[in-house]
Amino acid sequence: MNESFGRSSGSRPARRPGTATATLAVTLLLATGAGHSLAAQNSDKRTQANELVRDAIVYAQRGDTAAALERLERATKLAPNLAEAHYRRGMLLSRQADNNLGSMFKRRSAGRSLKRALKIERDNPYYLLELGRLRLKQGFMRIEAGRYFKRALKAARQRGDPHVVAEIESELGDIYHRRYQALAHRRLITGNMFRFDPEEALDDEHYAKDFLEGKSAEIENAGELDLRLAEQHYRAGVASAPNHDASTAGLLNILYDQSRFEEYIEVARSFRRAAPENGRSHLFLGLGFWRVHREKEADRAFRKALALMTPAERAEITNLSVIMRKKDAERYQKFTTAQRAEYERIYWSANDPLKLSRVNEHWLEHLARVAYTELAFSSPELKMRGWQSDRGVIYIRYGPPPMVATFPPNTDNLAGRTAMSGGDDASPSVIAGDATLVGKIVTVWFYPQRNLRFVFYGPPGFNFARFAGEFRAYAEDARYASPVMYDNVPVNEALDSISVQTAAFKPHGDSAGAKAEVVFFAGLPINHMIQGVDLSNAPLESGLFVTDPLEREIIGKRRTENIDFQRSDQFETRTFRAELKPGVYRYRVEARQPATRRAARGMSRLNVESFDRSSLKLSDIVLADRIAPRTAVPAGLDDFLIDPNAAMSFEPGRTLHMYWEVYNLHADTTGTVRFKTEVLIRVQSLERHGFGATIVGGLLDAVGASAKGDDQVTMEYGTEEVLSNRDRVPAWLAVDLSDAPNGTYSMELTVTDLSTGRSTVRRRSFTITDVEAQ
Repeated sequence: MNESFGRSSGSRPARRPGTATATLAVTLLLATGAGHSLAAQNSDKRTQANELVRDAIVYAQRGDTAAALERLERATKLAPNLAEAHYRRGMLLSRQADNNLGSMFKRRSAGRSLKRALKIERDNPYYLLELGRLRLKQGFMRIEAGRYFKRALKAARQRGDPHVVAEIESELGDIYHRRYQALAHRRLITGNMFRFDPEEALDDEHYAKDFLEGKSAEIENAGELDLRLAEQHYRAGVASAPNHDASTAGLLNILYDQSRFEEYIEVARSFRRAAPENGRSHLFLGLGFWRVHREKEADRAFRKALALMTPAERAEITNLSVIMRKKDAERYQKFTTAQRAEYERIYWSANDPLKLSRVNEHWLEHLARVAYTELAFSSPELKMRGWQSDRGVIYIRYGPPPMVATFPPNTDNLAGRTAMSGGDDASPSVIAGDATLVGKIVTVWFYPQRNLRFVFYGPPGFNFARFAGEFRAYAEDARYASPVMYDNVPVNEALDSISVQTAAFKPHGDSAGAKAEVVFFAGLPINHMIQGVDLSNAPLESGLFVTDPLEREIIGKRRTENIDFQRSDQFETRTFRAELKPGVYRYRVEARQPATRRAARGMSRLNVESFDRSSLKLSDIVLADRIAPRTAVPAGLDDFLIDPNAAMSFEPGRTLHMYWEVYNLHADTTGTVRFKTEVLIRVQSLERHGFGATIVGGLLDAVGASAKGDDQVTMEYGTEEVLSNRDRVPAWLAVDLSDAPNGTYSMELTVTDLSTGRSTVRRRSFTITDVEAQ
């Protein structure tokens, strides 16, 4: 250094020893203090950022997404290297975004945040998993999604996190399963046809049937490799976390579709043990029990499932709108929670096919269908539950389609397809948004029994399909005609009919007439129920059930008897009695043979009238094949041997027997009543055919009786009788309609009290039919 550069023009004090050392120490101290201050400042920012992340999680759980994102934005600015903040922001944006074009920027922003988190914390399985899920929403980037999932799986296994392993395995299982679904039920078009035409299927009711049966052939084992890989991944997910919902649901879906029901029940039971408080575990187990006809176990499982669900989810599962006509559904949707619950109780009680079974088969089938749609048609990436999808709606209404066919995507319009394949912008909803676009799989469901056909379109690789063309309108028309069908329920497949003749009488000892004794004459089709059964004997259950207009049970009677299957002359008539107050009721008479699972049912509306003393009254008319008094002076119904004709259908040339009772006749001082009886029989359903009738028996000798008519006959006679200690006069007739042709007839019985001039009328209808015609 130039000595003069360091000097001043004046003198300066000499440097004291140690001064330079002290200055350096102060400088170092200041520098160290500044470092501590910066570190403390960064630590404070990171603490604040972590608090913001925690707040964001709380807001997101409350459903306030805007507030959650605002706090995550602040957190990423305060602590740019806080991976958790970027991850949470990316995950929230990804969950918000759907697959529509309008969500493109949100998806891109989510991807940037997730990649930033992954850059900070490399190979974090949660970050990789979420990136994979985001790619599933980005059209043609599903291959990249698979790569992310495989990286995530490797990282999760290294960390030893069983839950995230199960999550990733389920995502990989979904990828392979959806590849399989794109090929399942695949058909090869034969002949000179080029494709299945949904418009033709809509316009021509024979097109779908003819095409499936004669112009295409199913390709066996299509996509089997993908199916096996899907099952392997789902099983690995279940093995890692037995309570994992998605892995178990995926595995159960495969087992169910392949009818491997014993395996299905085993897996569903394991899921229930691992997740006993998860309503879905019981729901899926109920589905398995129901399909193997373990009805009572299915009933318990479904009830437990509903009890464990939140009110909102339970309302969705039990929602009747989907199986109602549109106007009825709109009215139902306006009900309060209490009104809806009461309506559902009444609906399912009225639609119970067989009360003898002690479970409601239609209700169980409904829940089973909803459970299956959740397994088969849910699409989490599209935020769609299975029962909300177009296929789910049809499945809930009409059950499993007997015929399913898929046809490969049409690739004619390659230019149009290429225009939509541009990376992130190629949203699956764009592809699926218009049924006329190419590149979609055609799925056909055909229900031959009712000739119902439904066509769906969906992009390959997505568990998503919607109605093709105008099939949504067609589905609404079908809904109006048949809101729901339970053809596949076993009890309906073998359900026979029971003919029931009801007749109301005044109970003995009821002077006020407050009740009526209703007799139900039921013709059980026992011979048909045991036909072809290789058993010597078995129990037969029968029962009478009477409900009020609100479907509250008033009468419930059950019987069990042993039937000798070897007898060729089974006695089929059964009689039930019930005392009922005047009013409107609904009755059922049922029979069930548990060994053969065959059953029969007869049901109708029942109007019970009062038998008070205010006026002259008649019981209902009993029509029978034979009636004979047991005593010389019968006092009522129990004093007669009656072989009732439950169907009120008689062969030509046979004798029609009638029984009724007259109440409140006016007796003179000697206890004698006098009344006139008129019987009018008229043709209802025939052209003009003359016939005659003859009274061949009755209460007394038919002195003075007359019969006349052409399209109708009128028979009159007078009666005089001493009441003694009776409160009624029983009456019976045997009428020979030997000239009456086959047809439907009405009968009108008029009784006039000759002492007071008061009259009362009862009516019945009956048919005359050849045995061969029955």
